[in-house]
Amino acid sequence: MKGILVTTDNTAEIRDFEAPLYKTIGEAVGGYIEIVHPMGLADPLVMVVNEEGLIQELPMNMLGSLLYGTHMHGSPIAGNIVVMKTGWTCEGPDIVGLTDQECAQLMESFACFLKEG
Repeated sequence: MKGILVTTDNTAEIRDFEAPLYKTIGEAVGGYIEIVHPMGLADPLVMVVNEEGLIQELPMNMLGSLLYGTHMHGSPIAGNIVVMKTGWTCEGPDIVGLTDQECAQLMESFACFLKEG
């Protein structure tokens, strides 16, 4: 399943994640995952974050914090994030991968906030 990994170094890349997602995405964000519904992304898009990022004192994720609305409520996103979406699997509601078109649109919309590389 495709998702967009946004790092604390302010870079982004489209990445394939294999099942079980809690492990492969957990490796990308550096710990236990938490699904966040940020105000800066339209439903069904979500951010998957490290649920203990602040406790682990991970660096702030600038784009993740902007999407989350940190400028309005003060609570930042710490650590790498993965942008995916909610949907349905055989087991019921879950996070699912992005289409190639969704990846391209998101990468284009994120471009002005990221380092050029």
